[in-house]
Amino acid sequence: MLRNALRLRLLTTIVLPSLLALCAGCGGNPSFEAPPATAETFESPDLSLNELTGRVKSVRTTTFYKATPDRDFVTVEVDTMPENVMVTTVYFDSLGTYVARRDERIRRDAEGRMTRWEDRRPNLNRQHGGFLKDTLSYEHVSPYLLRTEGMAEYATIVYDERHRVVGQYSAPAVDGETSAVFNLYRTEDEEGNWTERLSIWNTAQPGDRPHTSYTLERREITYYRH
Repeated sequence: MLRNALRLRLLTTIVLPSLLALCAGCGGNPSFEAPPATAETFESPDLSLNELTGRVKSVRTTTFYKATPDRDFVTVEVDTMPENVMVTTVYFDSLGTYVARRDERIRRDAEGRMTRWEDRRPNLNRQHGGFLKDTLSYEHVSPYLLRTEGMAEYATIVYDERHRVVGQYSAPAVDGETSAVFNLYRTEDEEGNWTERLSIWNTAQPGDRPHTSYTLERREITYYRH
């Protein structure tokens, strides 16, 4: 379930990689002040959805499913075994629009924001007819609140004023595991985009106590340079 929630978050924040770190900047990690807004600040609906500003060309995200922070959350050890690491890369054009892959289908509203994403890849090995048809729908409640539905889950996602996901709560469409994730932002680049964050996951089956685990994400961001 945790990996499914991670996949859903990646799809949500790419799309297509959450209440996430209401405590951003605490736990002994350095806190970052928002850079002053200028006429040169470049934004777009897709960049905002992906927690980005500036003329971003691509983002390569490495997610470590098994991370272990020390007591003060200063040092984090990660398991680098291939089965515990996922790498994804997304691209944007010079206008800040997400570049969809061949089999992706995207719908947008009048403001250019994504409202629906579909994966239309043919099913593998002809095991089933048709397409995968994984879908994710977006309800843009406000600049700080996003609701998603898809892949048998509902999620409520909170952003801060810097377009960073500060928290997410996910629940299954039917009985099953719920999850809440909180983010600690650890580093950022010269453009003010985060490059490393530690996520604290609390997952629970109905009637059980929550289980806490950690993941670490690192982003390599490439920009258009003029």
